Amino acid sequence: MSKLWLVCYDVADDKRRTKLAKRIEQRCQRVQYSVFECPLDESALEYQLEKRWLPLLQLSEDNLRVYPLDGTAKQQTRVYGSAPPYEPPDYLIL
Repeated sequence: MSKLWLVCYDVADDKRRTKLAKRIEQRCQRVQYSVFECPLDESALEYQLEKRWLPLLQLSEDNLRVYPLDGTAKQQTRVYGSAPPYEPPDYLIL
C-alpha cells in the first residue's frame, strides 16, 4: 500500500542537484524547489533511495531527508498559494 513521503534535499553541486531532481520527479511531485511529495510503498521508496537517488550524492557535502506522512498528516495539511497535496492517479497509461 502506498504511503505519502516528504522528500527534501540540499545538494552543493549544481550538476548533482539537477540530476537528483530529475530522478525524483520521475516518481514524485515537486511542491517546492527542493521538496517533493512521493506516494510510494516502502519497498519502492527503498529502491529509489538505494539504487537511484543516494548514489548521485556526495554525503560529505549533500543531504537528503525523507519524512513519512501518515493519512492524518495528509488530511490535516494546509496549503496556501499552490495545489493541494499530490494525489496519484487511480490508473497509469503506458
